[in-house]
Amino acid sequence: MLDQIVRGPLMIPSDDGRVAYFSDGALAANSHGVIQFAGDWNELSNQLPGDHAPVRPSDGTILPPLLDIHTHIPQHPIRGRFAEGVPTDAPGGRLLNALKKNVFPAEARCGNNEYTRKVVADFLTDTLAHGVVGGAAYMTVSAPATEIALEMLPPTWSVGLVLMNQNTPDNLKTDEPNLESDITRLAHRFGKRLIVTDRFAVAVNTPLRKRASLLAGKFGLRTQTHLNEQTAEKQFVERELYPDSDSYTSVYRDDGLLDHHCICAHCIHQTAAEWPIITGTNTVIAHCPTSNLLLGSGLMPLDIVMEKKIPYALGTDVGASPTVSMLAEMGRFLQVHKGKSAHATPTEALFRSTLAPAKILGLDMGRLAIGKPMSFIEVRVTPSPGTPGEGRGGGLPSQSSVLSTQSSFSSDPILSLMPANLDDPEMSIRRVTLGGRTVFHA
Repeated sequence: MLDQIVRGPLMIPSDDGRVAYFSDGALAANSHGVIQFAGDWNELSNQLPGDHAPVRPSDGTILPPLLDIHTHIPQHPIRGRFAEGVPTDAPGGRLLNALKKNVFPAEARCGNNEYTRKVVADFLTDTLAHGVVGGAAYMTVSAPATEIALEMLPPTWSVGLVLMNQNTPDNLKTDEPNLESDITRLAHRFGKRLIVTDRFAVAVNTPLRKRASLLAGKFGLRTQTHLNEQTAEKQFVERELYPDSDSYTSVYRDDGLLDHHCICAHCIHQTAAEWPIITGTNTVIAHCPTSNLLLGSGLMPLDIVMEKKIPYALGTDVGASPTVSMLAEMGRFLQVHKGKSAHATPTEALFRSTLAPAKILGLDMGRLAIGKPMSFIEVRVTPSPGTPGEGRGGGLPSQSSVLSTQSSFSSDPILSLMPANLDDPEMSIRRVTLGGRTVFHA
């Protein structure tokens, strides 16, 4: 028996990167919130008995929930102000200076549990209102703050207890004597939702990284870090902190961090010798085009990543990004890579914000298919001319179609999902449904 039927424009990403688009589609689920049909409305309507469940017209285009593979919860209050007051030519690079001036003070405030609860609650409300239902996040060096985040966020969010013990303020250093007990307690309580989180090689020395890597192996946890985000950072790591290492990436490899399905954010300034380390360790990449643009970090070499078949997904990197919107991140992905890579297509953007991160994180969502949970979002669409950042895409096709990885910028219906203003996107998410249950309705 069908308990829920939703009819409207429908997008279904697939593993091959293509997107099936039904201008008049339908999703139907049983009373357990499990999909029994996903496809063209006419096909479903021909099968429906006379006493079928009421059909609800969708509140917008239907697509899988959005996921953010890289974000910082404590930086949510300062999103978009990450580098405020820091000149672009600051000695040592904008990234390192912004951390000291703005980011570390914001993270230190999460030493207060009451404040932390408010930050996490605001983060959850904001992400859900933008159709982002999970992902991988950084917390702080505080085990209590990390525990609060894991308690308050739904199980679709993984969270990292951040490691730092050098080049960082004293009030933001890892409690090294209690590291094993903290990770043991959190791992026993939250399982694989806990991520062993190396801030980056600037802030973590080899002994601490090796200890953490052993703990990741002991409890079957994945790891995450930042890698090769800016040239000044890379030079500091390779020339001053780890001069005996072959490269920035080899620091992580030699210390065991890459042995645990590590998520490496950015990977912009990789050398030819560093790519084989990534491919040889099952490491995945978090690509954050908005952050990379606004911090002047550079552009991730998308063609190389695709050529080497390295798994990657899009992330906002809040607070360097001013918004948690993954629709805006999709638009920025197209904007920064336009004319530079044939792989920068609307279908690729959608895949890397839905099914790709779900696969990386082991979440049972992203596939709108029979037998899968009835989890989806509904996005209000107002087509208008232009490319992301300059308006939205052209009109939607009038019939069912398959959008290929070569879909054009001017005609792809996925573009109509993306906000005109990528820095301050309008609230276009009308409804979020997880497992057949509405969890957000605008």
